[in-house]
Amino acid sequence: MGAVFEVVFPVFALIAIGYALGRSPLLAGEAGIKALTNFVFYAAIPALLFRLFGRGLPEGGIEWSIVLGYFAAALCHFALVMAIGRFIFRNPNVELGLAAMTATFSNTVLMGIPLVYTAFGDEGMIPLLMIVTFHPMILIPLATILTETLRGGDHGERQSILTILLKSLKSLAVHPVILGMLAGILFGASGLTLPTTIDRLIDMLAAAATPAALCALGASLTQFSIAGDIRESATLVTMKLVTLPLFVWFFTAHVFENDPLWVTVATINAAMPAGINAFLLAQYYGTYTQRSASAILIGTVMSVFTVSALFALFGTG
Repeated sequence: MGAVFEVVFPVFALIAIGYALGRSPLLAGEAGIKALTNFVFYAAIPALLFRLFGRGLPEGGIEWSIVLGYFAAALCHFALVMAIGRFIFRNPNVELGLAAMTATFSNTVLMGIPLVYTAFGDEGMIPLLMIVTFHPMILIPLATILTETLRGGDHGERQSILTILLKSLKSLAVHPVILGMLAGILFGASGLTLPTTIDRLIDMLAAAATPAALCALGASLTQFSIAGDIRESATLVTMKLVTLPLFVWFFTAHVFENDPLWVTVATINAAMPAGINAFLLAQYYGTYTQRSASAILIGTVMSVFTVSALFALFGTG
């Protein structure tokens, strides 16, 4: 348990510090929180991903077994959450994809990457980066297409799937996380070296990624509150923190038979609380916002226990 405490305590302590800062005048309210989050998304995390991907993928490129294992589990889980929303909570069809997104989309950038990097270092980041590469590319367009398909647009019209897909791809093409990864891959393949000053700058930004991301996560939680159907939000949290990790563990370990460390990393990433993208999507469509926000807030608090349990079960590398 001592090793678990050494990994988990600093991570959640930084989240708590960020939350305290977000509640104080030091971050100047919503504008200050947004500035901190923008630094993480547009500078620190892309620099870290550029550094990690710049070293190249493992020999043979992407190991598809970890990608297929993770997303086979995620898609099965996505469908299960939609079924629960439809037949147990009797939600309207337009909310089903948003509920599934909230219970399936992990907070990989602000929490998963810092936590895995702290616990397992570069070795643990290899499988995580493969998952991160496809995480937004699969789940965000899926939730968007389902929501658009199941609702009537303005004047009762629906956008075509092609239009929805093109919009999703356009937004992903300028996503700083995606750009950081692609830039790293291209640079690593080029065989070039960076000038010393630029190399040190990227190192400094990459080193800031973990503490800044965790503080930004904590600060952003001050913008959420518990409201709406708490019973449903609690169900989403349980699905996100318990059911999805079980699915991912089963598929990666027993169906696709991945390396134990890779199974551990994939399972821990699945056990991250819901990412803010789930709330932003709900906010964009003007529905399911309260339940999504509640699930993010409750899940982040509860994840201190579930993540600690997973580290105790799997070890910390």
